[in-house]
Amino acid sequence: MAIVKNKILLVGLFVNPKNKGKIYRTASDQLAEVLDMNGHPIIKTSTQVSRFWRAFDILFTILWKSPFYTIAILPYYGSGNAFIIENVSSKLLKLLGKKIILVVHGGGLPNRLAKNEKKYSAILKRVHQVVCPSNYLKNEILKYGIQSIVIENVVKLSDYSFISKQIFTPHLLWMRAFEPTYNPLMAIRVFALVKKKYPTATLTMAGKDLGLLQETKRLAEELKIHDAIVYPGYVFTEDKTKLAQKTDVYLCTNKIDNAPVTFIEMMAMGLPIVSVNVGGIPFIVSHEENGLLVNYDDDAAMFNCIDAVIQNPALGIKIAQNGLTFSKQYDEKVVLSKWEVLFYKLSNQF
Repeated sequence: MAIVKNKILLVGLFVNPKNKGKIYRTASDQLAEVLDMNGHPIIKTSTQVSRFWRAFDILFTILWKSPFYTIAILPYYGSGNAFIIENVSSKLLKLLGKKIILVVHGGGLPNRLAKNEKKYSAILKRVHQVVCPSNYLKNEILKYGIQSIVIENVVKLSDYSFISKQIFTPHLLWMRAFEPTYNPLMAIRVFALVKKKYPTATLTMAGKDLGLLQETKRLAEELKIHDAIVYPGYVFTEDKTKLAQKTDVYLCTNKIDNAPVTFIEMMAMGLPIVSVNVGGIPFIVSHEENGLLVNYDDDAAMFNCIDAVIQNPALGIKIAQNGLTFSKQYDEKVVLSKWEVLFYKLSNQF
């Protein structure tokens, strides 16, 4: 597929040396890296951590750089302040006559649409192409008559090393942010059950504190398991393989989710996934094939799944190998080809 000659504007939050460690690496940032490495000229906005300055920077760039791009990629989370800038940006881009690609993110959007369809569907109907990273969101927005295509979140699989494990020990990994959406307290409760059966068990809980870290630590102390838990904070891509070498099972305890890139990373590194069955997760994880699924907040069921992997290494090996195979559909070459088809289609509509 030929490279699009005109620059492509990517709106989102992007990492630079000044903000590294202060923000999560977003899907927009990962896509920008892949497009840039493969010769697609891009404009990025913004690297501002402050929401106010980020909004200003995004709108300024949309206007100031208008002569230099024809296609704009805009993320759509629909939450709080993000919705305001997403709504205004899409209106401005349409006014400027740009081809707008809206990439839907976040497992919370279906609930928002259910509560206020008119408000949250307006942006979806305003753009030229809606892109979903999973069939879960594609099916959810189709309920409102909105057509979309699926392009998976890109994962640079070359950044990860597959670790072939023959046995699985009770060394567990949980890696999200410490806030209610990711339900870290469930991980603590589950680990208490694991620790009771396996006294040498350990738990690594990696991620930024967004308000729930101290409560998580307090619960661990109450359950007398705090000495077996480490909190390394936010983990950069280059350090994730090191964590996977030290742990044997990945836990996901989320309340909601869409298409977590973390799952693909774990699959690429050979860690069996034990997860709650919420949102878009069952569109990624097939029970007893490339992971294990339990009902939300079912501590006993999650413990039983962890125990099953430890007691039956063949199950863990099967899940890990199937996970590796599944992860390959997210590789940059596969995902890039889908983006290039879309760019070509939109470019020929001018």
